[in-house]
Amino acid sequence: MRSDRAIDRLLILALLLGARCIGAESLKETIGLALAHDASIASAAQEAQASRLDAGSAKYAVLPSLSLGGSYQYDSGTADLTLPLGPGGRPQTLNLSQQNTIDMNAGFKWLPFTGFAQEATIEQKRLQALLADNSLDSARNDVALGAITAFRQAQAAELQIETLGSASRRAQLQIDQTQALERQGMAMKVDVLSLTIARLDYDQKLIAAKAALADALEQLKYLTGKDIAVPSPPEEEPGLSPPSLDEAGTSQIKALFIQRGILETSRTLARSKLYPTLALSGALHYGLPGVNPVQNEWMLYGVAGATVTWSYDWGGDALAAQAVDHSIARLASDEKTARERIELGYDSALRDWSAAREALDVAKASLDLAKTKMRIVDSQYGQGMASTTDFNDANLGLTQAELQYRTQLLSLLLKASQIEALSGESLEKWSVAQ
Repeated sequence: MRSDRAIDRLLILALLLGARCIGAESLKETIGLALAHDASIASAAQEAQASRLDAGSAKYAVLPSLSLGGSYQYDSGTADLTLPLGPGGRPQTLNLSQQNTIDMNAGFKWLPFTGFAQEATIEQKRLQALLADNSLDSARNDVALGAITAFRQAQAAELQIETLGSASRRAQLQIDQTQALERQGMAMKVDVLSLTIARLDYDQKLIAAKAALADALEQLKYLTGKDIAVPSPPEEEPGLSPPSLDEAGTSQIKALFIQRGILETSRTLARSKLYPTLALSGALHYGLPGVNPVQNEWMLYGVAGATVTWSYDWGGDALAAQAVDHSIARLASDEKTARERIELGYDSALRDWSAAREALDVAKASLDLAKTKMRIVDSQYGQGMASTTDFNDANLGLTQAELQYRTQLLSLLLKASQIEALSGESLEKWSVAQ
């Protein structure tokens, strides 16, 4: 029966290792899957594309608009004029009505000056496109950080399973050896029971760890749209160096800067109404009867004109411009608050990272000592120089040291990604994307 249990454990271990090594996605691949699957990113991308096209279309507003047209009109009424002295001294009746009117034309209309409204509108559309792109980048960063967090949580759960499984196997090995010694009268039943209780405690923790792994993998599937096989976490710190803070590169400051530009263009639009508008137009016509209904012949002719318009709303436009000035001042206050909050969050995360880096060195030293102690106690236990309690304590200490070190390493890696997200660095430059 013990042999069957051992075979089952080996099969489970082989399946776990196989799942990790075959078809396991890297963190970079997982982030790519999450970015491609997330609906909010797809929505933001469509919004950004629509804003870019809208900005492109606004540029054509400064060009003259061209038109082609044609018309036909039939008039059933008549208009007669009788002349008292016609040819030969007799009265003559003339038909002045034009029953058939045909016109074909090609023309243009151009607004060369609108009080700077056209330029302001083009700039406003451009800034709105930049704001949409910034929202897209912010959404990508949020989704990427969420995928990194879920990925590290899955690795932490797998690490716990691996470490607890290793401790359980060490305990089972000693159980088998102690049972053999018991049959020879060289060990007591209480030693076997003590080791078995310790192994069962590890098995119980394994159940909870497997449930945590299932939850983390389910979260990854929700984020990426597919089952993710998470590889083993790294065993050594890869020598990360947190980036410096670039406040202007953060999405919050970028958004406030762009919003300020949009408000400034709105102020220009409001002030442009204080100026007159100049419109030029012209057209080439070919029609019947043209401009001479008396001759009633086809005629080619042109028309041209200029129009100047100006309106006054008794100071309403000036008040609207002043309102924009106050909105710009409000944005300046919001930017100051945002910069302080960003700096505070970055400094806090950097302190946490530095503390985690120091704690990792301590955990590594503790792990090395726990491994040395385990080797000594294991050797002494085989020689009968250490008790079951000594072995259980050493095994528990090694298990806790392994978990502490590897968990601390994962925490350090996650904190590094959080700092990169806070620093304003673009997603393509994050360490996990390299």
